[in-house]
Parts: sequence; structure tokens; C-alpha cells
Amino acid sequence: MLVSDALPASVSDEDAAGALPVIDEAFDMRPILSDLGIEEVERGVCEDTFEHRRVLRKAKMNWVPVFAANGAPTGLIQARSPEQEKSRVVMSLSQRRPIMVDPDAPNSDYLTGLDLVVESASDYLVPPWVLGATKMWIAEQEAGGQPNPKKQPTALPHRCRHIKDDGIRCLLWSSGRPKDDGLCRVHLRSTKKRPGDDVERAREKLTQAAPYAVDVLEDLMENASSEPVRLKASTEILDRAGVRGGVELDARVEVNDGRPAEAIVLERLQRLAAGAVAVAGALGESAEIVDAEVVEVVEEEAGGEGDE
Repeated sequence: MLVSDALPASVSDEDAAGALPVIDEAFDMRPILSDLGIEEVERGVCEDTFEHRRVLRKAKMNWVPVFAANGAPTGLIQARSPEQEKSRVVMSLSQRRPIMVDPDAPNSDYLTGLDLVVESASDYLVPPWVLGATKMWIAEQEAGGQPNPKKQPTALPHRCRHIKDDGIRCLLWSSGRPKDDGLCRVHLRSTKKRPGDDVERAREKLTQAAPYAVDVLEDLMENASSEPVRLKASTEILDRAGVRGGVELDARVEVNDGRPAEAIVLERLQRLAAGAVAVAGALGESAEIVDAEVVEVVEEEAGGEGDE
């Protein structure tokens, strides 16, 4: 039924035209490159030059190449506004709902372990290396842990922890290894680091590896076939626990009369200087240093009188 048919007969054509609903055009999310000083071929499309890329990069915009209908390159690029990038991520997130722990939370963790493997959507939503590493982790857990104590346990992949500028968490996967710090391969090399970040990261890695190191020492202490190895592991555990052998030196300086340490040192230096002056006076002026004379030693010729 048309809208005009539903109106009363007494309503004129002009009133009917004013009563018709107005449908707004869809919001165009394509960026206006002319505002950035770029000459557009059409809205959001420009020539692919280094200068245009520099301007787009400075404006925090991404771009994609434009191809002709037959697949040939056109030498043009299409810029993507932040709104387009965010809408693209939101659409990708809606497709990843089956593998998310909380489908209603955009920044939720991905499923891991056995839950990820049994999910049928993982076959087309999860990278093959993630599924392979997860299956290796499950097999290791079922076997009771890493059979070789000299190797690190198998890492369990998980979602990258990096939060992007738009407030949405990265969609890529992290390997789960301690050295990756919960980041994917993209944000590992792109995240800016402060001078102290490497030191802090090293401390975090040591903290994460400490339980594993203690397990290794405990295993060596109990099961090592060599007695020196068992003894060394035992002493290392005692040392880390604070139980140390030998005598500990106390290097603290205590002043009984309450004077500062620099005053005591100055007094001792003055006393030593006065003693040196007294020794010099006792020696007298006659105690002068005389230059030594060079004495030439002439060796006797072989076959002299002593040989007769």
C-alpha cells in the first residue's frame, strides 16, 4: 500500500507531499582528501605518490590500491578514514563471535585449549599455526608435562593484548611465549618502547621463569644421579631461600660520639700529617738524599791468575 492511499481524501496533494517520510542518504565515511591538500580523482581516491602517502600517514589514515575491472593496477589508492577502519573491525569482530569467550564484549579473550579445538568455527576463523600449537599443548598436558626438563613447556596461543587507538583490542594472535609479552608479531615490532621497557620486560621474564627454574632445581636435587649435581642444586635452593653458609660482613659505619663521618676522616688526616711533620723534624736537615754514584764493575778476564 502506498503512503498516499492511506491518507484521508480531504488531504490535498500539497499536504500529502509534506506528510511523506523523508529518507536520509547513507552517511558517507570516505575521507575528503582535498581538506588535506591532496587532489582527488574522486572522493577518497588519489594518485599513488610518496607525497600523498606521507600526508595520509601523518593524518593516521590507511590506504589500499585501486585496480581496474580486469585486475590491472591503476596507479591510484583509496584512503580509509578512521570511521571506515573501525566499522571494518566491528564487522570482523561480529564474524569472530563463535571463538570469543564473551561474544558481547568486543575486547574479550579468544577461546583457548580444548575449547578452541572443538569449536567448529575455528577451522575457518583461526590460523592453522594457532590450532597446531594448541593441539601440541593439549597433547603435552595429557602426557603430564614436558618430557624433556631442559626444554621450555609448550606455549598456548591467545589473543593479542594490545589495545589500538580506537579502543578495540587487536584481532591477531600471540604465540603465548614469555618473550613475546602477550603481543602479536605486528605489535612486537611496532610498539614504541621507552628506555627502561627492556629492563622491565627482562624482570617480568625472570619472574615468570622463576617457578620453572625452582622445579628444575628441585628435580635435580631429588633425581640427579651425580652427587655433586645434587649438592649444587641443594645449595642453590638454600641460597635463594636466604639460608647461606659462611660469615656475612657488616659494612655499616657506626659513630659513637655522634659526629659526622667526614669530620672523623678529616681529624685522622690531620693527625697523620702532624706525625709526618714530626718524623721529618727528627731526621734533621742532614738527612738529605744524596745522588748515587755509578760504579762500573769490570769483570775479570777468563783464564786469569785464579785459574793457574
